[in-house]
Amino acid sequence: MGFRKASCINATLPISAYGGSIDELCSICKFSKKEGDRVVVGTLDINWCLQMADELTGKRPKGLGADLTRAYLSNVCVAKELQRNGLGYALIAESKTVAHSWGITDLYVHVAVDNEAAQKLYNKSGFTYESEEPAWRARFLGRPRRYLLWTDLGKLS
Repeated sequence: MGFRKASCINATLPISAYGGSIDELCSICKFSKKEGDRVVVGTLDINWCLQMADELTGKRPKGLGADLTRAYLSNVCVAKELQRNGLGYALIAESKTVAHSWGITDLYVHVAVDNEAAQKLYNKSGFTYESEEPAWRARFLGRPRRYLLWTDLGKLS
């Protein structure tokens, strides 16, 4: 609702440097640049909006119009072969830089309650717990229950 901006940040590697089987990659993950053939190995979206449909909504910052400086990360993923190598951390760091350049002061992300690896990544990236989705809502929407995590981008200045 009320999207002001959205951006997708991708991490790529030359196909020759990709550790997995090239045949396993979907065609949409492969592309060519002047430098040669590349593959997308990680991605995330930044959504500058008042709220996202069917999501827990962040409470920071407070005050009239303050919600115009709030953004959400979504669709955060890293190729399984490259997880736990700093790529997710680098994607999140870049997203913070982009969001801050837009004037965002408060950045949010949703994470499944049982996804401990992602929770550790977000905690390492400066996110803290704000709230959690009630079990009834998650069941109604047919998904795992999630936490809403927050980080303050005001300290990036």
